Amino acid sequence: MITGIGILSPVGLDTASSWSALLAGQSGVAPIQGFDPERIETKIACEIKGFDPESVMEKKEARKLDRCSLVAVAAAREAWAQSGAVMDDPERVGVIVGSAFGGAATIEGGMHTMFEKGPHRIGPHLHGAMLVDTPGFEIARDLGALGTNFSVTAACATGASAIGVAVDLVASGNMDICLAGGVDTLITEYILGGFCNMKVLGSPREGEDVTTASRPFDVTRDGFVLGEGATVVVLEREEDARARGAEIIAEVVSWAVTNDAYHIAAPREDCVGIDRMFTTALRRGDISPAEVGYINPHGTGTQANDRLETQSIRTVFGAAADALAVSSTKSMTGHQMGAAGAFEVAVAALAVQQRTVPPTINLRDADPLCDLDYVAEGERALPNLDVAVSCSIGLGGHNAAVVLRRV
Repeated sequence: MITGIGILSPVGLDTASSWSALLAGQSGVAPIQGFDPERIETKIACEIKGFDPESVMEKKEARKLDRCSLVAVAAAREAWAQSGAVMDDPERVGVIVGSAFGGAATIEGGMHTMFEKGPHRIGPHLHGAMLVDTPGFEIARDLGALGTNFSVTAACATGASAIGVAVDLVASGNMDICLAGGVDTLITEYILGGFCNMKVLGSPREGEDVTTASRPFDVTRDGFVLGEGATVVVLEREEDARARGAEIIAEVVSWAVTNDAYHIAAPREDCVGIDRMFTTALRRGDISPAEVGYINPHGTGTQANDRLETQSIRTVFGAAADALAVSSTKSMTGHQMGAAGAFEVAVAALAVQQRTVPPTINLRDADPLCDLDYVAEGERALPNLDVAVSCSIGLGGHNAAVVLRRV
């Protein structure tokens, strides 16, 4: 059971503000503020705005850490507080938090120091700050959790995969509680420069403002907007949550991961990996396609992803596909990479809890090959919504799906 959610996103510094912004269709796309983008092609991104590192820890300690660890700790604190859990037995509380890029800004800063001033000027905290597993370590240290603690890395499917691993740890009895999720703060010159050269980043509609740059499923889509974020959820067994009177946000029914083994960036044209992701997740949860009311898809806004994801949903869900609400929150948050899957699991959990789903914004002229109900008109109440699926389709062919049910 999910009993707590903590979010820092391009549209909010906590769960409530992020969720409200999504329902209102607010875009997090804006001109880059974290560095001067003069030397690269794109000038826009979905950054976390207004975050103060000193809201997490004292300035001296905050300077030793990368931004990814600081926002991860902030998200974990919110999730833990919302859950109402207590650290009765620290050895039974685990932390499974993943990242695709780790301390990207720390790595870039270290490279500049190396080439401009020499290796003797590299700070002693660089290695600790850049590691992919440091956000999880900092969460455990901050909360005093002594249980299982490691990082899961699966590119864009990282956050969803981390939650799935944590679900198994709790369900098996190895841990009583797990904090799980994903984080990435990778709005840096060298990361964005690389994505620019891959020709995968979206641009605004001609003559319109930057908020139109992310437009999944639209016939004019031309790529994703890079985003950053941190989402952490608290997971525990139903009997434990009910015994202490916790509010249950949603049940994680099942999860599944598959791999395309095909191409580092492109999904398979035959959708075998994506199809198997959906079918395995549904089978493990004993859920029929007709029971699912909402899918939060990967929905990046690239030509291949949106077309093939739609194709897979049609294949797996069959006649039930036309009754599905399918909305891409990346139209508002951009692609948060390692944090995306966890954020979208949280969105799906809140959707089933509140029986309301956020829209896909900027969708004006749907691609004829993208013919599902993408909730383009704005937030939608779904009075009968009981089951939702969140799915991620990542670089390296990593696919992950998480099935959630209303409690």
